[in-house]
Amino acid sequence: MPDAPTHHEIEDPLISIGVLAEQVGLSVSAVRKYENEGLLIAHRTRSGRRLFSHEDISRVRTIQHLVHDLGLNIEGIHRLQALLPCWELLPCSEETRKTCPAYKDSTRPCWMIKGLDCAPQGNECRGCAVYRFGSLCTEDIKQLLHDQNEVQDAGAAIQELMQRKKYSTEKED
Repeated sequence: MPDAPTHHEIEDPLISIGVLAEQVGLSVSAVRKYENEGLLIAHRTRSGRRLFSHEDISRVRTIQHLVHDLGLNIEGIHRLQALLPCWELLPCSEETRKTCPAYKDSTRPCWMIKGLDCAPQGNECRGCAVYRFGSLCTEDIKQLLHDQNEVQDAGAAIQELMQRKKYSTEKED
């Protein structure tokens, strides 16, 4: 049995779009569609080439599960991900929240909204805990919302779900 991927292997974008598509059983155009719809953020090299990480393979498989097994469409996935309280994971003041489009928008997750103070450049959201959690743990958002009613600190509930997801992914490998 191969060792579980290291932190370095999960985050470093090393995989071409063709290899990613092959690994998940999709066409390259389907992977591009997921990217165009904001469900996947590719790392772009200086020449514009798309690269993905091992974590992106899990992300696409999660999207496929949501679509094929649970019957969600892309809009449904966006709306689920928009429920994530990004302000609990990022150092966001209450004053900033009042004017933040991500805080007010219930139809798109924060990484799909351009011009936010927390992501001033292109694909910086790719490494953000909100994007990583939202993309990999969409199915767990309902549990997060229930936990949030019991726990005052939603950030702690999100961190707990991220740890559970990481642990279950490591067990699968």
